[in-house]
Amino acid sequence: MYFVGKKEAEIEVRIDRIVKKAGSKDKALLYVVSKIDDENEVQILVNTLLNRGANPSASNANLTTALHFAVGKNFRGVCNKLLEHGAYPNARDRNKEMPYTVAYKKENDTIASMLISYMSNSEVRRLYSSDGSCPSEFSFHNLMNKNMQKTILAVLDCLIEEQLPSGNMTVYYHILESDEEGRTPIQDRFNKESKTPLQMIAKSGNKTLVYHDIVRLLIRRKWKEYARKRFIVNTVLHLITLLALTFSSVVAVSAPDPLVYDTSLQVCRAIFEVWTCVMSLVTVCSEVNQIRKHKKEYFHDPFNYIDLPSSLLILSAIPLRALKLNEQWPVLSVAFLFWVLRIFKYAAVLRQTGAYAQILWRVLRHDFIQFTFVFLVMLLAFSGAFMLSLKGEHSMEIHSETSSFWKILFLGVRILIEAERIIEYSELKPMSCIIMVMFLFTCCVVLLNILIAQLSDTYQNVQQDAQRGLEVNRAWIVARVELNSLYLGKNHRTTHYKESEDIKDVREVLERWETPPLNEMNKHIQDIYDSLDSHKMNLLTVRNRLARQESTLGKIQEQLELLIQLQKGRSKQRDTSLSSLSKNQWETIKARNSR
Repeated sequence: MYFVGKKEAEIEVRIDRIVKKAGSKDKALLYVVSKIDDENEVQILVNTLLNRGANPSASNANLTTALHFAVGKNFRGVCNKLLEHGAYPNARDRNKEMPYTVAYKKENDTIASMLISYMSNSEVRRLYSSDGSCPSEFSFHNLMNKNMQKTILAVLDCLIEEQLPSGNMTVYYHILESDEEGRTPIQDRFNKESKTPLQMIAKSGNKTLVYHDIVRLLIRRKWKEYARKRFIVNTVLHLITLLALTFSSVVAVSAPDPLVYDTSLQVCRAIFEVWTCVMSLVTVCSEVNQIRKHKKEYFHDPFNYIDLPSSLLILSAIPLRALKLNEQWPVLSVAFLFWVLRIFKYAAVLRQTGAYAQILWRVLRHDFIQFTFVFLVMLLAFSGAFMLSLKGEHSMEIHSETSSFWKILFLGVRILIEAERIIEYSELKPMSCIIMVMFLFTCCVVLLNILIAQLSDTYQNVQQDAQRGLEVNRAWIVARVELNSLYLGKNHRTTHYKESEDIKDVREVLERWETPPLNEMNKHIQDIYDSLDSHKMNLLTVRNRLARQESTLGKIQEQLELLIQLQKGRSKQRDTSLSSLSKNQWETIKARNSR
């Protein structure tokens, strides 16, 4: 015998009425989910009906299940309860639509990913794959365009299958290599102009997606097979061009007339200049091709803002030199600066340089923008106040560095960079001197120390994420090699296509692939710190023990002194007793003798 509360009794009575009205528990379940709009109320009633034995996969005349209705109403809790009780996630109605189809169309990321997790891996792969004759039922590209990240991760999880009883893992790459209709590169109607899901993930820069095991495994395979070789070639060509540009610039500056090539040194300069111009022209053609293919997406890559200008500036120096215009040197100066900065684009050729470049970029982007803003505010305040103070004291012409507002601005920048005073205090009047001292203190003591502390903190934070940033960078390199190749490597997607791969231990393969030097270095440094901390703790323990022993010895000494004092007291008392006893005996003897 048991008792139920009033609320539970009301629910049971209501369920009885619904079941009686609908005709059965299964129909009552469909009625509750389809007709009642309060999710909490529906969840309570559904839970009660399921506990009574209602079929979670029951359907109406149109083969629509309770899960269809729950997904259509965005009842996440109800969907979860139905799936936990065994509802079929891939049940289809008369329109051939599954509950997942409803979530997919409504862009309900949470429910869609939940439904994917209850389907078999092979079923999910079939839904996103084409047999070649017709498009796939669902498109991975649409998931990317809709930014349904949870569903994307759920689909990616289904691309790794464990093979029993061997325990090996089969990794399927075909969905990540497919076009918008799910066709793979080896199928006849494959669209070569379509971006693959891997390329879309790489271009998105989403670290969560890039760092998924299946994506990293595919990047690893492509990087080792062809992307790394192509990237090394591009890096070597860029370095050769940089050396050629450096040599030709140095020799041209020292030549009386840069248009005269009368010595062997000048002939070498001419050869290097021709090489530089040819490589600049190749770069311009490559960048124009990328603009043609990617249009607005071309400008999402920060390096593209210096790739094309650097090459155009080098080529524009040719007519300027031919016309003997002095403007060729400032143009070449900017071109040389941009061409050198482009070397960071190739930092990912090695894992060490790639990781350090990621950290450097994060530090610059995170801290220097904030610091620059604060410094500009302080600089403006100092320059205006200092200029007005000098004018009031008739001292603006004393120093050439303070003769105008713009020179005072430049003076403030010099103070920050050189971290010391530029003009003497003794030549300034009191108010101007006070303003100068305050600015020096603010820049050299406060701002610079804050910047150093920020850089240290940012470095500690971003070095843990540098590995993911490097993976994103390499994914984008692989995508660029496949998308931007004109002749060499144009068919890499087809020639190097592999539908699946058997791997014994995925984690071990990825760990060998990563070998993160920064993490290893940090680990060794951390081990040193831990060892030092351990030694400090041991030393502290020894000190504590010595202190306790010293305290114990002190107590023993006090007890010994007390015992000695007690012993001395007893000795005195005994001597007194003996002396009094001897005196009494002497008097007794004297009395006897007198008798």
